[in-house]
Amino acid sequence: MTRSACTSGHQVVDVGGYAYRWRGSTPLEVGDRVLLPENYVSRMKNGPGPTLGVVSKLGTTYRGSLSDIVSRAPAADG
Repeated sequence: MTRSACTSGHQVVDVGGYAYRWRGSTPLEVGDRVLLPENYVSRMKNGPGPTLGVVSKLGTTYRGSLSDIVSRAPAADG
């Protein structure tokens, strides 16, 4: 069973194989660029601060707690 793309008024999306919650007023779509919260691994790989990701799927089968997406990322140049 797939977890709904919207839960408790928030959208759940997959970014790079991991599930995140979006609390923004405008829904995300596949291909949207987002800033993900820093975690232990991202800090080691990319330094401190949010990490860029791309929404790959709407909804998830994951049943655990979700981290919130920090914000939408600016559109890519070019």
